[in-house]
Amino acid sequence: MNDQEHQLPSTEETIKELLEKIKKLEEEKNQYYESLRKAKNDVLRIKAEYEQKEEELKNLANADLIYRLIGVLDSFELAFEKVPAEKIERGFYLIYCQLKDILEKYGLEEFNPLNQKFDPQYCEAVAKKKCEKEKCDLSDEDIIVEVLSKGYFLKGRLLRPARVKVIYHE
Repeated sequence: MNDQEHQLPSTEETIKELLEKIKKLEEEKNQYYESLRKAKNDVLRIKAEYEQKEEELKNLANADLIYRLIGVLDSFELAFEKVPAEKIERGFYLIYCQLKDILEKYGLEEFNPLNQKFDPQYCEAVAKKKCEKEKCDLSDEDIIVEVLSKGYFLKGRLLRPARVKVIYHE
């Protein structure tokens, strides 16, 4: 045997040393896995809490709106019970104004595109009308001639497109 062979550990010692390293690495891996599992559970718990709080917030926001709309219901009931038939039209107009005022306070904006050029971003063409001028030109094409239902924005964002009738040429 030469000097180099004496300095090398035996095969058993090498195997034992490698097995110890493998055991330490597996323990480390298990610690990382357990940490990852806990972090994942924390994220899922936080997500569920966030969704629950978001739902509660929506309900609170809706509660305030609904509370204000109850006054409109009261006005309708009062109109049905106490208002003489000849005054009912005025009563309905006042109730309409009351409802519209509440919705506007919550950011609702009316969009009435009558006589404007059709814009598919804000309108839905549900009917067409043939141009009735003697000399129709293409400048009248897609002009809105009737609004079947107004469009609405909520705080600047389209809530419902206007449903319209547009001019077409043959």
